[in-house]
Amino acid sequence: MSSAGRQQIEESSPGSFSVFRLIGPGLLMAAAGIGAGDVVAATMAGASFGLALLWAVVVAALLKCFLTEGIARWQLATGTTAIEGWCSRMPWWVGAYFGLYLVLWTVSVSAALTGACGLGITNLTGGAISRPGGAVIHSLVGGACVLLGFTAFEKVMRVLIGTMFFSIVACAIVTIQDPAAVLRGLAVPSVPQHAVTSVLSVLGGIGGSVTMLAYNYWMREEKMAGPAWIRYVRADITIAYAFTAVFGISVMIVANQAFHIPAVEITNAQAVTRMAETLRHIIGPAGFYAYSIGFWAAVFASLLGVWQSVPYLFADFYGLMRKYPRDTRDRLTAVSSRPYRLALLFITVAPIPFAFVDQPLFMIRTFTILGSLFIPFLAATLLYLNNFAIPAHGGMRRNSVLTNAVLASALVLFALVGAVEAGLWPKS
Repeated sequence: MSSAGRQQIEESSPGSFSVFRLIGPGLLMAAAGIGAGDVVAATMAGASFGLALLWAVVVAALLKCFLTEGIARWQLATGTTAIEGWCSRMPWWVGAYFGLYLVLWTVSVSAALTGACGLGITNLTGGAISRPGGAVIHSLVGGACVLLGFTAFEKVMRVLIGTMFFSIVACAIVTIQDPAAVLRGLAVPSVPQHAVTSVLSVLGGIGGSVTMLAYNYWMREEKMAGPAWIRYVRADITIAYAFTAVFGISVMIVANQAFHIPAVEITNAQAVTRMAETLRHIIGPAGFYAYSIGFWAAVFASLLGVWQSVPYLFADFYGLMRKYPRDTRDRLTAVSSRPYRLALLFITVAPIPFAFVDQPLFMIRTFTILGSLFIPFLAATLLYLNNFAIPAHGGMRRNSVLTNAVLASALVLFALVGAVEAGLWPKS
């Protein structure tokens, strides 16, 4: 955010609702969550099942809207991040579980994002840049961009966000042939045979998973603290997930036209190129480049968002494990701190060996399913923290009946999906 924009935020009341102020850290979080997970989960679901799983995109966005609001409300009420809540207010094994999961998830997501960036740049350059080479280049460039600081990172992200959104939505609009089928897919939930894994992948991939925790730290970067910010935060998050849902629906619509209708099986080689070629066939070369640029912008924005935000989580967790005081932990989460930079180095280098594995779609699908496992953990911990550990005073409310119902439904939904996948519940 520019210095003038930051000054406008700091000088106006948090409750004001100018258009400018509604473009907040929520869109950064959405862009970090969108990318390999959203694009590939929606592409594979649309390729295999057409428009039947559009409802899952809406459910994923709605669910994660409630989860992110819970994360933000906890911080506004207590001044602490969700990770600090887990480590200080819950049994020791909760923090230990998250620490182990964070390492596994980081390796998975970094491999998925670099692979997706490799696919994107290879398609965009007509093969002039190879997929492995493109993956390595994007990982290194992403790490270098983060080191430039939050202001530079935010400016780059806003350009990528605008590019990816308008490109992909425009592509979806020109490919729609049956509006009634789109409405049916959105309004009538159904799970076709053998679609359970795709549902889980969509729920895990659409809207991000661990990246939701980044909202805590981007709130701090924007100096958003205290209960007075709750209305702004809710508006910011709502806009972010509306953006996410429209984007995911758009990708699925294009995939339906490119793969499902002509009954073409999706492959690593065709995952991006056939989508772009479908747009070329409909509206000419502009369609090819609109989708190609939109795909690349989406996955690179996601890579940048993850590279910038995940080191916050490692640095914060490290400080909590060492039982450092609050002011020391705050310094650890600065981009210039050693723990942050070591974590950034880890996430930049870890995916490089995977760049040479010729299964990018498999790695991305694995990441989305692994990411989905974080959702019930987050829902369960927020049910506890925001009902029993959040202060009853200070102007911040505990969970509403609706919020508790949504979080409990998330636990039930993932239990049912898991039971179906394990063969304990009949598939339909």
